[in-house]
Amino acid sequence: MHWILRVGLCLGLLAVAPGLVVAQEAAAPVGDGLLGSYYRGRNFEEFRHRQVDATIDFQRRNQAPAEGVPAEDFSARWTGWLRVPTSGHYVLHLVVDDGARLWLDGRLLLNEWRGQSVSSYTLDLNLQAGRAYALRLDYCQYGADSYAQLAWVRPEQLAKAEQAVSWRTLWGLVADPPQRTVIPTRYLFSYNPTPQPVPAPARPAPLVRRPQAPVPTPRHVSRPLAHRQPPARARQPVATPPRPALPVAAPVSITPADTRLAEQLAQGQALVWPNLYFAQGQADLLPAARVSLDTLATILRQQPGLRLQVQGHTDNQGDSVLNRQLSQRRAEAVCRYLVAGGVADGRLQAKGYGGSRPVADNRVVGLRARNRRVVLQPLP
Repeated sequence: MHWILRVGLCLGLLAVAPGLVVAQEAAAPVGDGLLGSYYRGRNFEEFRHRQVDATIDFQRRNQAPAEGVPAEDFSARWTGWLRVPTSGHYVLHLVVDDGARLWLDGRLLLNEWRGQSVSSYTLDLNLQAGRAYALRLDYCQYGADSYAQLAWVRPEQLAKAEQAVSWRTLWGLVADPPQRTVIPTRYLFSYNPTPQPVPAPARPAPLVRRPQAPVPTPRHVSRPLAHRQPPARARQPVATPPRPALPVAAPVSITPADTRLAEQLAQGQALVWPNLYFAQGQADLLPAARVSLDTLATILRQQPGLRLQVQGHTDNQGDSVLNRQLSQRRAEAVCRYLVAGGVADGRLQAKGYGGSRPVADNRVVGLRARNRRVVLQPLP
């Protein structure tokens, strides 16, 4: 009798579990796909088109992937976020023809950057529901047909497969492997669906004053009757002023002009970031430069797949070797500030060019400041 009740309870739980999963998915935000950037050339040589792709699932025979992109010898980069519906063990399937590289939260999971026939790769991952994972997929096509598919097997599918294996093995049958499905659009986001909240300023802890305990006088010591000194006044503890909490930076608002600059960087265009200049002979960031870099850090956090070479430049005043060293320090100062603002160190590369690449006439004193600049060059 007991085993009948246990079997019934297990069947009831299996019937209720899918309903709970459906309810959780209904309350979750719905994605729009991944941001795809298409280039001519196998290694992102020339940017041609940009669009949001609902899924990664295409097979084209002598057909261009997007407007202005050739049907052969092209490359593509998809960036965005993956938000899984339930926590557990997932199996990602990536099927490509030809090369591919896959990152998740900045960690390189797959690197098969080469010409090859249709090949399938699997990745076992433990993912947590409610968390947005930064996703980046690079793809290159050499010739003939192009094929790419990003699919998965969800935890509940793996659990059903394990149950089928146990039952079929009991009867001497071979269980069918779980079928992969293309990751639906609702779980892919071109924007971060879970932005990090701004922490509140920390309050200093109150200073607690504890009274000093009286010192007992030994009984065997006689007290003198004459020339008694007045009792010393107990010292009051000196309150140490609490250190003020570090100010929390207010959220940076992105203007339409900043959005246009961000689009130019995403398209692979090098540009001079506004107000990112230095005093002559100095590598310290000016106040206006810090404000401008706060905006840049916000943009880079929103585009996890964007990598930059930070190029430092100087005017031609002074020794050329010292100028190159100064420009290197300026580039490194910018990188340090961005890393402190939440940008991964591996996404930035500092390079000093000294005064070898002027953009203004150094003979005119008023124009030399334009050469003391920092250029942002997107990297593939």
